[in-house]
Amino acid sequence: MSKLKLAVGVLLLAVLAGCAGTGLGGTPAPSDQQLEQNATYDWEGDADVTVTVTGEQYQTVADVNDTERVRLASTSGFGGRNPLPISAVQFRYENGTVVGADAIGVSTQNQRTVVDLPAENGTFAYSAPAGSRSVSAPLDFEGSHEVVLPPGMRVSFPVFGDVSPGGYEKSVEDNRVHLAWDSLSSATISVEYYLQRDLQIFAAILAVLGVLTVGGVVYYRLRIRRLEREREQSGLDYEK
Repeated sequence: MSKLKLAVGVLLLAVLAGCAGTGLGGTPAPSDQQLEQNATYDWEGDADVTVTVTGEQYQTVADVNDTERVRLASTSGFGGRNPLPISAVQFRYENGTVVGADAIGVSTQNQRTVVDLPAENGTFAYSAPAGSRSVSAPLDFEGSHEVVLPPGMRVSFPVFGDVSPGGYEKSVEDNRVHLAWDSLSSATISVEYYLQRDLQIFAAILAVLGVLTVGGVVYYRLRIRRLEREREQSGLDYEK
């Protein structure tokens, strides 16, 4: 066997070993420790799916009907797909009994996080990471959806705030913005938000930049006039 074939064989073995350890999506499934994390969920939300954002994490509580499998995937900046890194999974049966990770199967398949639920009707809850000023929640559930932002956050100013998809209703309760959709199906909800003080800081920066710009224009105009006077005084300005 040539050195080239040997090198190719070693590379293929390494790739296969990596795939075996991470699943077809190339991303490892959440560990048992992550899935078994403690979390307190509000099971009594008004919407079929409620996403509550707290800091750099969000919690999803979703009603599931006639299905025992949920698929969750986030999109990358290049249009690719990655399994959603979930944690603290729980499931509540219709009779109110709540079970944890030991009764829920979680794996990664075809670049998705695949969740096998213990029953086809009930409520599934999990946690996932969010940004400091944004959240992107891929959801594999139908019905009404609601997103609750952290206290003090807002979405109204276009430069800093953005909500997708459209067609939502907005309200503010206890200093928290609530975004509600009457009906969505297998959608990714993306929200960019800001603190009200962020607008004040932005306005102050614009004001300082404005003063500096005006000051610079005035300085250079005075400088040009001074150079013109010096040129005239030196006799350089004359007509032939």
